[in-house]
Amino acid sequence: MENKTKNQVTKGLFWTFGERITAQLISTIVGIVLARVLDPEHYGIIAIVTVFITFFNVFVTSGFSSAVVQKKDVDDLDYDTAFYIGLAVSIIAYVILFFTSNFIADFYRMSDLGLVIKIMSLRLPLAALNATQQAYVRRKMEFKKFFIATLFGTIISGVVGITMALCGFGVWALVAQYLTNTTIDSIVMWFVCGWKPKLQFSVERAESIYSFGWKVLVSDLVATIEGDIRSLIIGKQFGSSDLAFFDNGKKYPALLVNNIDTAINKVMLPVYSQNQDNTEYLKSILRKSMQLGLFILAPIMVGLALVADSFVIVLLTEKWINAVPYIQIFCVYYLTRPIETSAQQAILAIGRSDIILRIMIIINCISIGTLLIASFVFHSVFLIALGSLFSTLVSLGLYLTFSNRLINYGLKEQIEDILPTFISIIVMVFSVVAVSLLNVGAFWKLIIQIMVGMLFYLLASLVFQKKTMRYVIAHIKKIINK
Repeated sequence: MENKTKNQVTKGLFWTFGERITAQLISTIVGIVLARVLDPEHYGIIAIVTVFITFFNVFVTSGFSSAVVQKKDVDDLDYDTAFYIGLAVSIIAYVILFFTSNFIADFYRMSDLGLVIKIMSLRLPLAALNATQQAYVRRKMEFKKFFIATLFGTIISGVVGITMALCGFGVWALVAQYLTNTTIDSIVMWFVCGWKPKLQFSVERAESIYSFGWKVLVSDLVATIEGDIRSLIIGKQFGSSDLAFFDNGKKYPALLVNNIDTAINKVMLPVYSQNQDNTEYLKSILRKSMQLGLFILAPIMVGLALVADSFVIVLLTEKWINAVPYIQIFCVYYLTRPIETSAQQAILAIGRSDIILRIMIIINCISIGTLLIASFVFHSVFLIALGSLFSTLVSLGLYLTFSNRLINYGLKEQIEDILPTFISIIVMVFSVVAVSLLNVGAFWKLIIQIMVGMLFYLLASLVFQKKTMRYVIAHIKKIINK
């Protein structure tokens, strides 16, 4: 049974990392092209619209689909019930946004905002159509299907977005890219999933799903409000350009981390849930996923922070130079994500979604407090970013504390898992800083920094992260041989 689970994890991580890395690569290329063509103000408008859609999307996709994945025994009635709940909620959410869009546009004094909200909000019913199907695929651990859907959606939407931007459509190029991605993803998933909704619904099953899902939903809602209120305040207090610099400064670290973090999250929750009664095995999965996440993400985040100025000048052009300090802050912010995600999934697997909710409430109270002080007392977007960093460090401490209490993952073991990556990163930092002293152009400096940083990190990992390196290499060989 344990070997079967390991094989499922290996295959799942392969396809999910493939899906996320493909999405990341294509999205990064598309994002860079669009950033070079479009102005910061266009991104500011989209950032504000995305806030409202993301808020309502929590009700559509969060909680209930996670509950279906986490539940021990699931049948078609569970999936059908979750599907119709999500679809009904999405329609209600769209109607609310449609009729409030003009008010929102007047509040922000942006004439285009109302129509953009009306069009982009169509994403909500589209997302509802495949939320349960995604839960079904996660439950079955058939992650190759995610890869297929994401590949089609990302490529086609990227072509649409770039074409419209080059043709001078401005903000509507971003709207088209956004909607096309969701539409194609939903259509492909509908055909490849292997599950279709039937005309059946159970109030009893809905109550069962709700008993677990509402806590996850509220946790996600609290997190979303904390993140969204930041964009709303920046957009209102400082303007769309400052919001665009802040948002894009967060976007690139988030793009890199969330893709890989989502991959680990998708694969590990069903694995955790299937082994929720075996605490010792849960801890071993937690440690392995955390080590793997840090091994992959730490050099990417630290590396991006070190080369942020060259990255912006070379790829985005100097009109985005004000985004550099935000990129650096959010690289550190997202550095903790593999640890938090792994701990969160382990805690959810043993049925303690109440703990996650309590952590989220504490963290978001701290975060909102720092946001209000930075905005209305010090009037500084930079301090808003630093406040986010402070809150995530507190979050990290809480997750590690509860991992110790609930799964017996003690401080000594935590240090053993984190320290090797930390030492390897230090070696990489010295090598990249040394290269930055070279008197060469920004393009060649960026290339040399990346190459040297990768080389020294891998060499250091061979010395300090032997077990993780062996694990990664062995599974790559196994996948290639298959």
